[in-house]
This record gives sequence, C-alpha cells and structure tokens, in this order.
Amino acid sequence: MKPTDKHKSQLRTSIDKIYQLGNECWSEIEPFIYIKELSKNEYFSKEGQLIKEFGFIINGILRIFYLNDEGKEWNKHFLLKNDFVASGISPDRKSITNIQALSKTQILCVPYAELIKISNKHKEIILFIQKLTFEYLEKKQRREIRLLSGKALDNYLWFKNTYPDLENKIKQYHIAGYLGITPTQLSRLRKKSNTHQHM
Repeated sequence: MKPTDKHKSQLRTSIDKIYQLGNECWSEIEPFIYIKELSKNEYFSKEGQLIKEFGFIINGILRIFYLNDEGKEWNKHFLLKNDFVASGISPDRKSITNIQALSKTQILCVPYAELIKISNKHKEIILFIQKLTFEYLEKKQRREIRLLSGKALDNYLWFKNTYPDLENKIKQYHIAGYLGITPTQLSRLRKKSNTHQHM
C-alpha cells in the first residue's frame, strides 16, 4: 500500500510542529516513505533489535512494554494516531523494550538508516529528533512522577483523561499493567469511579 499525498502532508505537518524541515530536506525524505500495516498483536519492534524504522501512526494503537526476568510485562506507554514511534534513538544501540500493536495499525515509516544518511546533509533532521526525544522524555518523567505519587483512583482517572476511549478498545490487563496494579484492583477502581460519577 502506497502512502497518499494526504498521508505525506499529515506527516510533514506533524514534523513541522516540532521542528521545521526545509523543502530540500523533505524532498529527499519523501521517496523513502512507505506504509507498514500491523495486525493485532503483531510487533513493530522487539527487545534486542537495532532500530530499523522511524514511524508515524496513521491509525491504531501500539503499546511500549518491558519484559522483566520473570517474564512479567510492564506497559510503559501507549501510542495512538498522530504519535511518532521508534524502537530507539541511537542506530547502534539495541532496544530494551517491545512495541506491539493492540489493534490493526497503519504506520507511515521511513528507514532509519536513510534518515541518518539524509541528516548528514540536512542538520534539521537531527534537531527534529533531539526535540522529539526531549518532549518524549519530559512526558515520560511527568507520567512516572504522577503514577508514583498519586493515589490509585486518581491515577486511574488521570489515565482516562489522558487516553479518552482507550479503555473500551484494549484489554483490561494492559491498563492494569500500565498503572502498576492488578486487573482485580483495576476492576475495583472502575466500580469506585462509577459510584463517584453517579453520586
């Protein structure tokens, strides 16, 4: 499936919101853009892999998760439409997380190796990647502080506010894993939340 002009325009607009790429730079990136389709539960990338692609989600849901030594999953982040996705930043460092589709997902991709090649000539790509990375790390830090310092019910309500409608689209254990609680605890929080809403 080839990306349409609308897809490419959507990607460029989202990149330019973070850091503007010049026309010459964009014209070199454009021929390398392709659409990657993932079925539900298929992986965008796995732990131990080198970064292959830089992506932009057209539609669907991805989760970034970490697998500990006991085989327990910890959801670190959910990615939705209009989010950027990559398994890492450094081309020579292996990923420490897994990125999996929780629904049928379409992603506009550019091979990371090509992006790095083009960045040797067009430094604005490096500046875009740096700014995107800083924004991601800031959000990650805020999320971790929020989940570590907040009460369980407050964290659940924060999740609902941050990811509207996501609760009805993915399995409950994914949400529980993200909040650092058990599915049973999540079920109790949902009941408590509904009780508060109807009071």
